[in-house]
Amino acid sequence: MKALLEVVGVSKSFGPVAAVDNLSLEVGGNEFFALLGPSGCGKTTLLRMIAGFEQPDQGRILLDGVDITGVKANKRPINLMFQSYALFPHMSVAGNVAYGLEMEGVRGAELTRRVDAVLELVQLSQLAKRKPAQLSGGQKQRVALARALVKRPKLLLLDEPLGALDKKLREQMQIELKRLQQETGITFLVVTHDQEEALTMADRIALLRQGRIAQLGEPRALYERPGSRFVADFIGQMNFLEGARVGDGFEVPGLGVFGAANLDDLPLGAMGSLALRPERITVQESRFEGALAAEVEGMAYLGQDLILHLRLGAQPKILVARVHAANPITTHVARGSRVWCGWPAAHSLILSE
Repeated sequence: MKALLEVVGVSKSFGPVAAVDNLSLEVGGNEFFALLGPSGCGKTTLLRMIAGFEQPDQGRILLDGVDITGVKANKRPINLMFQSYALFPHMSVAGNVAYGLEMEGVRGAELTRRVDAVLELVQLSQLAKRKPAQLSGGQKQRVALARALVKRPKLLLLDEPLGALDKKLREQMQIELKRLQQETGITFLVVTHDQEEALTMADRIALLRQGRIAQLGEPRALYERPGSRFVADFIGQMNFLEGARVGDGFEVPGLGVFGAANLDDLPLGAMGSLALRPERITVQESRFEGALAAEVEGMAYLGQDLILHLRLGAQPKILVARVHAANPITTHVARGSRVWCGWPAAHSLILSE
């Protein structure tokens, strides 16, 4: 994949705090790329440097092979869509979308054609004459997106674009954003702290921590094969059982010896954590091979799934299991129930950091 955006050794500090620390990454053409991470990890600072609102202390930013590090924000073929949408309340939907083109001198039939085309793309043609106050949150989000797309940028930056929406609408718009990105062929770079949002939309994700990339890869790779405990804990939910590598497996004191997909990566005697996703755990009422006895200490009903908090003997940590509603046990299991749980070795990892 040919790189459209190249960030090369970029750093940015605010006083003694390094917001971005010697960071490099590449984003390909027609790619949906996500910058993910907790508050303060540097993702928004990086986005603002790419947009031109901040200048890096060192490093370079290239767009389509051209160094744009010192180019002013309004001269870059990049658009930024803010979380607040920033719509003009006195203008119609069509007026809001047309504004940026009008500032560039586009007029007449060409202006009308481009505005009509992008409103159709975001399915707002019927609302072209409405004012922002007459729109729902999702419709306002589409107007802001149309305003960004109508200028045909090489790169569209989205800063927490769905943060103001409720959960159901946010999930719908995640799919919608992905559809629009594929249909327009424009490269999208989204900043989010929501790991589910990044997993749903992005082709690749860069997970940031303290101004650096903790791990970069496709969503499945980050979820299935996290390279560190931080990544495993941030992407989805993860159980951690502490122990050490022994001759034939990984020993968790009080529970036994277990296998893992990457067992051979950990040296003999080394300490680490057995990492296990809740949905990989099998829970049954009767004993099965390799199962551990457990007591249900808590439950959370999610409709399609049931979350079980399991106490494993004297193990200090509670094991969280996610059981699908199709499992017969979900109809009658209760707090205090005795159950059996287990997991395939291939579905667990040993993480040493």
